[in-house]
Amino acid sequence: MRRRAGAVVLIVAAFAIGVIWGATPIATAGSQTTRVFSESTGMVISYVKPGQTAAFERIMRRVGDALSTSESVDRRRQAAGWKVYKATEPLEGGVVLYVSVLDPVVSGADYWVPQILNEAFPTEVQELYETYAGAFADGQILLNLTPVVGP
Repeated sequence: MRRRAGAVVLIVAAFAIGVIWGATPIATAGSQTTRVFSESTGMVISYVKPGQTAAFERIMRRVGDALSTSESVDRRRQAAGWKVYKATEPLEGGVVLYVSVLDPVVSGADYWVPQILNEAFPTEVQELYETYAGAFADGQILLNLTPVVGP
């Protein structure tokens, strides 16, 4: 009986961990090779280390430059709909929260930052990627958003 109760506790714990894990889609900078959103609006929440905000912002400006000067119409459309915001208040431990709002999302377009940087700056991409990846405290959360209220 004791063994059975222990097994039930383990199963319940594994299920709870799985639910929690599945509800928090945190991705590290290098854990994916594509970022394609399935809804008309997307959001990326980035947790940036204290002291790395200038580096992160520099990379995001380079992403904006890469998109806005691309020969691809879709890349230029991505630039027009991608806005990055910085939270005024730091999180626990001084971590700084950045929110990228992608509205509208370009259907089928890849929003993976390393790929965008590689297309525009192939000779600099390694240094840019290392700076980008090194800025993260706790990775990113990617969200597909569906409107509920409003026009």
